[in-house]
Amino acid sequence: MLAQFASVHEEILRTGGAVIAIAPAAAYQARHLAATSVPFALFIDEGSAVTRRLAFRRRSLPAFVFDLRAWSRWLVALARHRRQGRITGHHSSVPGVAVVTAEGHVAWLHEGRGIGDYPSPAEIRAELDRLIASEERNRR
Repeated sequence: MLAQFASVHEEILRTGGAVIAIAPAAAYQARHLAATSVPFALFIDEGSAVTRRLAFRRRSLPAFVFDLRAWSRWLVALARHRRQGRITGHHSSVPGVAVVTAEGHVAWLHEGRGIGDYPSPAEIRAELDRLIASEERNRR
């Protein structure tokens, strides 16, 4: 997911937006991502403060284990010679993406249903464009 945002990062900057990644990853993962593929700010939320602030729900262990969509995404990744690393957050955490205004208001929130459930950069870009258009209408 972060690599996909790296490819549209400049485009988002030109709209006046910014990409900030927040993950429950370990510090060694953040250092690796920052050094290899992420051209934007990356923060580690080990205490899950951001997750709580955005009111992301948590999943039960059975929901995590029996998530067929997550298993199918895992199989696709395996077929592409990618592998899941050690889960560094908590199994009950779900992935998510938020579009936040400059004032700190959450304008749009995608709460994933399982591991790897993220919207495409095009979907997020559409929400960002919608937010910009709405702000421009409000200024008039």
